[in-house]
Amino acid sequence: MYYVVGTKEAYQMISRRDTRTSEYQVKTRLSTCLLILCIGVVVAYGQEELPDNYLPISLEIQDTRLEGGCGYLEGFTFSMDLPPGFLKKTFDKEKLFEIVRSEKITGTLTYPNNKTAEIEYEVVNHRGVEDIYMKTTLGYFLWEMLDITDGGLFFAINWWYCPPAREIDLEALKMAEQLLADSSNWHKMDDRKCEDDIANNKWSLFCAIKYASIEKMGEYNHHNTAMQALRFTIDELVPNHGFEHTLMDYNNSPSTTHKDIVAVINKAKKKITDELQLNENDQ
Repeated sequence: MYYVVGTKEAYQMISRRDTRTSEYQVKTRLSTCLLILCIGVVVAYGQEELPDNYLPISLEIQDTRLEGGCGYLEGFTFSMDLPPGFLKKTFDKEKLFEIVRSEKITGTLTYPNNKTAEIEYEVVNHRGVEDIYMKTTLGYFLWEMLDITDGGLFFAINWWYCPPAREIDLEALKMAEQLLADSSNWHKMDDRKCEDDIANNKWSLFCAIKYASIEKMGEYNHHNTAMQALRFTIDELVPNHGFEHTLMDYNNSPSTTHKDIVAVINKAKKKITDELQLNENDQ
């Protein structure tokens, strides 16, 4: 069981729906809502209060799938499609992990405007324990605090989850650094729409790391470690900044210079390098 008590402002923002809203705008709205929730929401899961940045999600059994969402994310639904017959039997965490580990399990993320995107599930060991990893167009999230009941299951996601550092994250940051090496290639007025950055070879911080991530990793995770390292670096450099979209707003800030952009990338590279070195020493 869990309960959520949120601010009036957060509830009102999440409750607004417009069927004409684009997927980009929906993502923007969701990011804003979650940031407000992180500040103003008290969440309890069982007897334990969830840390900031966590949201509880419940999925109920619906024929051959699990489907549901978070009460404060009105209009968004998550599903998990499972083999025929799996949900007709009593299952526990071990059986669920076994089926996700052995088969390609997918689902659907449905936006408030009824657009859909595929969810991929896999079992990962990111912190010395196994978790289910939910790969969505909103980001990649671990299922934490998983609780299975007769009618479905509950779990929590950390909206700001940062996966363990990999060499490929460092490669993405280095590529972004190369794209932004010359001040003449810096796009000072970012709108998070990167087609013109690519066409004109003028890059905002966000578009440079997004493009580099896709080139190096073959996919785009809005919360990959390279991008999170940049966000966390900006958080440290500009405490209490109040940015709605950290990478875009820092890039566009009147006080930000090209030298600052390069410095942020270098500090993020050091974060990744230090973590990789620490992991190597622990082995």
